[in-house]
Amino acid sequence: MKLPPLPIWLLSSSIFLRLLVPQATTAQVTADTTLPDDSVVSCNQGTCEITGGTRPERDGNLFHSFEQFSVPTGGEAFFNNDPTVENIISRVTGSSVSDIDGLIRANGRANLFLINPNGIIFGESASLNIGGSFIASTANSIQFADGTEFSTTPTQVEPLLTISTPIGLGFDHTPGRIINRSIVSTDNDLIGLRVQPDQTLALVGGDISIEGGFLTTEGGRIELGSVGGSTRVRLMPINQGWTLDYEGIQSFRDISLSLAALVASTGDSSGDIQIQGRRITLIEGSQIFLEAQMGQAGDLTVRASESVELSGNSADAGLDFSIPTLLYNDVSGEATGERSRLTVETGRLIIENGAQILTRTFGAGQGVDLEISAFEIRLEGAFISEADHSSSALLSEVRPRATGDGGTLTIQAERLIIRDGAQVFTETRGAGDAGALVVNASESVELSGTILGTDDPSSLFADVGQVATATGDGGALTITTGQLVIRNGAQIATVARNQGQGGTLIINADSVRLSGASPLAGFRRGSRSGIFVSAEPAFRDREGNLIITTADAGELRITAEELIVEDGALISADNFGTGGGSEVTLNVEQLIVQDGGQIGAGSFLERNAVNNERGPGGTLIINASESVEVSGTGFIGSESVNSALLTRSEGTGDAGDLSIRTGSLNVRDGAEVTVSSFGSGAAGNLTITADIIRLDGGSLTAEILVGEGGNIILQDLDLLLMQDQSQITAQAFGDADGGNVFITAPDGFIVAAAGQDNNIIASADRGSGGVIEIEAQDILGIEERQNTPERNDIDASSESGAPGTVMITRLEIDPAQGITELPDTPIASEPVQGCQVEGGEVTVEFFDTGRGGLPPTPYEPLSSDEILDDVRLPSQNVVPPEESIAPPESSAPSDEPIVEAEGWIVNDRGEIVLLAEAPTPFQGCQLR
Repeated sequence: MKLPPLPIWLLSSSIFLRLLVPQATTAQVTADTTLPDDSVVSCNQGTCEITGGTRPERDGNLFHSFEQFSVPTGGEAFFNNDPTVENIISRVTGSSVSDIDGLIRANGRANLFLINPNGIIFGESASLNIGGSFIASTANSIQFADGTEFSTTPTQVEPLLTISTPIGLGFDHTPGRIINRSIVSTDNDLIGLRVQPDQTLALVGGDISIEGGFLTTEGGRIELGSVGGSTRVRLMPINQGWTLDYEGIQSFRDISLSLAALVASTGDSSGDIQIQGRRITLIEGSQIFLEAQMGQAGDLTVRASESVELSGNSADAGLDFSIPTLLYNDVSGEATGERSRLTVETGRLIIENGAQILTRTFGAGQGVDLEISAFEIRLEGAFISEADHSSSALLSEVRPRATGDGGTLTIQAERLIIRDGAQVFTETRGAGDAGALVVNASESVELSGTILGTDDPSSLFADVGQVATATGDGGALTITTGQLVIRNGAQIATVARNQGQGGTLIINADSVRLSGASPLAGFRRGSRSGIFVSAEPAFRDREGNLIITTADAGELRITAEELIVEDGALISADNFGTGGGSEVTLNVEQLIVQDGGQIGAGSFLERNAVNNERGPGGTLIINASESVEVSGTGFIGSESVNSALLTRSEGTGDAGDLSIRTGSLNVRDGAEVTVSSFGSGAAGNLTITADIIRLDGGSLTAEILVGEGGNIILQDLDLLLMQDQSQITAQAFGDADGGNVFITAPDGFIVAAAGQDNNIIASADRGSGGVIEIEAQDILGIEERQNTPERNDIDASSESGAPGTVMITRLEIDPAQGITELPDTPIASEPVQGCQVEGGEVTVEFFDTGRGGLPPTPYEPLSSDEILDDVRLPSQNVVPPEESIAPPESSAPSDEPIVEAEGWIVNDRGEIVLLAEAPTPFQGCQLR
């Protein structure tokens, strides 16, 4: 990475760091005597030459063992090995930390392993000059494929050293820290600790701190791993040296980058970077990045078992330059090859105070996918300076003049929180298409607020940039979540500009709620909480050329159980260009628009528009299985705004249609549902299919200035109820003919509260009045006549043109229609006294005993023919009447035992007789 043209950048950083940290003044490289062939150390004027060591069977491994290993400032530790050695494996068996502030050098392409469980510190002047990979670790041992290990606590009987390949690092107890402060540079090129192309630079231990230091490679691989005790990290050889595998490890430690620290792999082809720990923190302008210029781009992977946090800017540390804290992966120039990735996996991701995670495409290569996975993701605020501000962000971008497509940005989380002007977006500023933005948050997505002191919103965007070079298409934006909350000026949008088509915006949620506006809100879209698909207004580029948007805006589809838009919030499809309009489709159970909330689609003229040529406005389709409620007014800044569902046109384009299908539509307290055209285009039609429409101080309107359209169609109604100055109006201005109103309620009614100025109007100024056709069971409280205040009127008229027509069809049913007059005397219908069965005729009899039973009404006495007996037990106090019937003479007692009744029959006198055995029904009779 080349420095920007600011030579003070490195100087001021170095001076500041030298004031902060102690410098190495005395250090030693001292061999121990624990190997079969001991290491030999010869020091002269700061340079320590290391020879000897044990090389089993003269194979690829060379072993060194030291009592201590430190290099003073400006000093050198030179491993003077045979060039045929493949791995130099060294350990520190003493108790001191390795303090390295000079050069470590080796011959040939040997990989150098240095393990010291006590800790390793690389000072500002630390550097590497080796041909192979460099693995520095605070592990206790290096493990080999044959099962042996090279430990920092050697036993008296040391096992035979091996010719096997190293396969792991063993950590028996909590490992020591690794600190890097190296800021070495040459010819304005950042170096720090650097390995050669296609090699690996790895720091693996306990806590790892990069304190203003640099770790770099041209096309090589960088590994930072922080683990706890009782673990084993696997080493696997690859083309770029080594990769580390943390599978099965449960205990991790922390990694931090501060003071504008830098970890980077750049070059014609970039290598991979893997960061693995418990808590990973980047602050004060620190950066981790990959950049491929010609060949294959690498992957950047950050995994933290607890959290990843990025915050702030180098100015936070008092440094006299300003760069943001970044994690990024760039594809530059003519980079080719397969699509690469930037991956963050953690429990909690926090990006704040202007820090960013991003991928960028600069040339013709494929973009880099950005994949974020966490339980909770939180982006907050911006870095604000006197000159500018920079939002905290997740983004995938196609840069100006780039022809390659951008990468997809994918978020997997339970909760996504975007606050105080932070942003998540994909964008193209070149000829390549922007990547898609996909958000899957199982619990919730919350966007709120703006950058402090501005109305720059917290946002989820898929954008075509406002530059002349932006000719690619914008990406699609898909959000799937349990609850989506947008408030206090936050926004979600897909945007078209110039020739770049806008992406489709799809939201699937259980609940969606939009509310409020920016604290600095004026009456404009940009300050209101909202969901938008938009073809943006024309703009002038740096040369002053006018750039008009000719592309189409994307479609908007929201599927939810409940959708609430309130307190001035807005959902809209806007066309400020000459392309086609969008379609907005809402599939919900309940839709609530209240207190100045609005949902609309339109073709608009921006303020100070250079012309009024516009494409058509979009259509608005609402399918609400239960209900739609539009109510009240609200304020945006100091301006009052009615709650509304609307389509609108202001230029030459036609307005779109507005269609509502629901069980119940409620419009009240000044709210409106409207289609209109105030330009030269036609107005759309308003079509409502509902069981019930209630207007209580609300209005359904269609307005047109010129042209045609502007019809209101209300169909399949059971009830249309109008109260408190409610209006259904199709109105034409100027020379336009009035729109039409069609109301059909074949099984329902139209009811208007008396004396409340509820009206159904189809009117015009100089054109012809419109047509009103009403078909209903009945119309109550409103009648055809000239519109007059304080009355309920149905009026089709024109101020100076031909009047319109009113046709009312009442379908009410005559109650006497189809009824046959019955005779005064009931006809006794006797049943047939026989029953035809197979094999002959059996006669049954029917006895007419009169009406009997209960009286016809509760107010009449029982008839004398009643067959209900009083079965109550007689009272002890009842005195029998004198002329009571004498009891029958008692018969002789029977010797037969009393048995329980099993059935009963009715004899020829109508009496019920109990039977000891159930009667056998007559067999073979079939009654029909």
